[in-house]
Amino acid sequence: MKKLLFLCLAFIVSSLSAQADLSGIIINEETREPLAFVNIIINHNTKTGVITDIDGMFTIKQNEKINTITCSYLGFETKTLQISGHNYLRISLSPKEDQLEEVILSAKNPAHAIIEKVIAKREENNPNNIKSFQYTSYNKTIFDYVAKDKKTDSVMNSVFKGGHLTVMESVTQKKFIAPNLSEETVIGNKVSGFKNPYFATLATDMQPFSFYDENIKLLEIPFLNPISNGALKKYEFRLTETLYKGEDKIHLILFKPIPNKNFEGLKGVLYINTNNYALQNVIAEPANGLKMDLKIQQQYQFLENKYWFPEQLNYELQVHTVSEDGDILKVNGKSYINEVDFNSEIKKKEFSALSVKIEEQAAKRDSLFWTQYRVDPLRNREAITYQVMDSLGEKYKFDRILSYMEKLPQGRIPVKFIDIDLSKTFIYNQFEGYRLGTGLYTNEKLFKDSSLGGFFGYGLQDNRWKYGVEAKHIINRENEFFIKTSYQNNVKEIGSYGLPISNQIFGGLRDFMASKMDHLQQYKVETGFRIFKYLKVNVSSQHDKISPLENYGFETPELIPNEYQHTAASVRLRYAFREKLVQTPHQNVSLGTSYPVFTLNYTKGFDNILEGELDYQKIEFRAEQDFFLRNFGETSYRLQGGYINKVLPNGLMFTGEGSYDPDILFLIENTFQTQTLYEFLSQEYVDLFLSHNFGSLLFKKGDFNPEIIIHHNFGWGNLDDHTLNFKTKKNIYLEAGLQLGRLIKINYFNMGYFSLNAGVFYRYGAYHLDSFDDNFAFKIGLGFSFN
Repeated sequence: MKKLLFLCLAFIVSSLSAQADLSGIIINEETREPLAFVNIIINHNTKTGVITDIDGMFTIKQNEKINTITCSYLGFETKTLQISGHNYLRISLSPKEDQLEEVILSAKNPAHAIIEKVIAKREENNPNNIKSFQYTSYNKTIFDYVAKDKKTDSVMNSVFKGGHLTVMESVTQKKFIAPNLSEETVIGNKVSGFKNPYFATLATDMQPFSFYDENIKLLEIPFLNPISNGALKKYEFRLTETLYKGEDKIHLILFKPIPNKNFEGLKGVLYINTNNYALQNVIAEPANGLKMDLKIQQQYQFLENKYWFPEQLNYELQVHTVSEDGDILKVNGKSYINEVDFNSEIKKKEFSALSVKIEEQAAKRDSLFWTQYRVDPLRNREAITYQVMDSLGEKYKFDRILSYMEKLPQGRIPVKFIDIDLSKTFIYNQFEGYRLGTGLYTNEKLFKDSSLGGFFGYGLQDNRWKYGVEAKHIINRENEFFIKTSYQNNVKEIGSYGLPISNQIFGGLRDFMASKMDHLQQYKVETGFRIFKYLKVNVSSQHDKISPLENYGFETPELIPNEYQHTAASVRLRYAFREKLVQTPHQNVSLGTSYPVFTLNYTKGFDNILEGELDYQKIEFRAEQDFFLRNFGETSYRLQGGYINKVLPNGLMFTGEGSYDPDILFLIENTFQTQTLYEFLSQEYVDLFLSHNFGSLLFKKGDFNPEIIIHHNFGWGNLDDHTLNFKTKKNIYLEAGLQLGRLIKINYFNMGYFSLNAGVFYRYGAYHLDSFDDNFAFKIGLGFSFN
């Protein structure tokens, strides 16, 4: 009996051993990096095989004895291996010349029929068209410095003890309702060297969630999708291989732009599954290359016998450093999507105004949390990276750097519990000259939700001190609910009492040009909050004592007010549909929206409150948008206007829409380039600023790829009181311009280009000047691009 038992056990063990799965990894022989989506054929039977995943891993179920496997991959030598008892294989493939350079010469291209079916099914297979879903993703990004010089490599290994430069991990939970209502919550966040990182790596950092949009945006550049409508006229396609998976076929199709077609295109490989002709895998990169090398990879899985949904997303970014040895900074990001749920009911009221939220405990998760969500345990190099970088971060206070990174976009520099306000520190305009001074405000290290502070400064040209104080309390950060009170003794440009010309913190170059000012003593109370996700409300009341600093604007001296009291209340509404807001510890950061942004400002002046002298109503509006037109470029516009029900002192009227100054050549957006600053005064006005950027669609020769931008601006204004010595735009003001962007490019550490732009504008129509040359304005500008 005992012998029989041992014989049974031996039989079972041997049977299990014989049926053990064959698994392994396939890598690049030169770089030792995993190869995603390698085709593996079993026993030379093209109808049996598997494809490696994004990590280069594969598993083959041994339903029959495996004698050989054949591994083939675009740009690499095909390799066939004999299998002899091993259950785990580490296979390396050698690179060869890129096959994408081959050209299709046949009259009928079999790939076209497949691509046509993919395009026809594109909307149906697009995961962003699924009614609703939610999922969890684990994301990991690794930074490495690849030194070509052995001495440099030795130094790097010594400093980092064989680890990476940086390792970043995050776990996020995302919920979505079509067409594009989404919210992603970071529940775990870990960055080597930092105790409390406020940023997190996300699945969509470097690529879109799926490969089905008309344009694929990489590094803010929209590339035409090879499976978009009309792509057959722009791209070459070649069917290289057909694999079999059950009853389905997987077609491997290479794609690249047709030669001499001038557009931003991609190149790579599409793995098309005949099950609804959906994408199963994608490898893509810019066809013409950027200053940085970027490649993306996506893998989809078929869920619930209904949906093709992203399963793994990967990107690799390489920056070739300016070192003589050609060292490379390499960034590799991977995202694994799981726990996908299409059936739970998700309600719109569950979504906040934030697109990305970070849980307060995200950076404090323990090892059990990370063990639960990591797809694989930390590798040795990754564990070493955390040990080394955490030690360096503690020693050199890396978290302090994060504080600077968060505050600088706000125009502030933190110094312990005080923020230095740069917008109050670096001030120049043509009235004051240079203003020497600064602004100092307490930060969250002293009071978490409150701030006290003020500013002071002395104008070297107007010889006048300016100063102010304020107190602010934040009631709810997520809804941006605050209350603030302030006092200032300052100067203020005429015409700037309503909506600002620039949306920038520092006001932009236009502030440097200001030359006509009022002296202002102001007491103000304001509050602001966000409601209905996309609507932001600001309510304020103020009392001003205003003294014009020039006798401008009136023909009759007795009409010049030396000083007047101004009491007013204002309501400002800003509506940005589907604006993407990202949460940081101390503010919400807007990443913009593709829809129009509307702003409405209403002001009521009172002549019977706090000695106010002016009873009036003032309304201002603005609509602005930037949008991309496929194969045509990007269009921008701003439509703005205002109305005042009676004539007011000049400072409270509408003026300052021009930006022409023969001594200042910089192009200032959303202003009239040929119009002097205060050339017109209006009680009511409408302006339209239009521009269209063709990019390099119209002209490109090698690395010389200037942007061609056309401008056309229109303005109208009216003024009831004709005793005022100002021109009005009662006829339409017209100007047109032509601008060349990226005219001169300067390499910036091999990451991109700083560029010089130049343009010429012409004033025509009713306000054309007598001298032909006086109607021209030459402007220059600066820019940055990755191509």
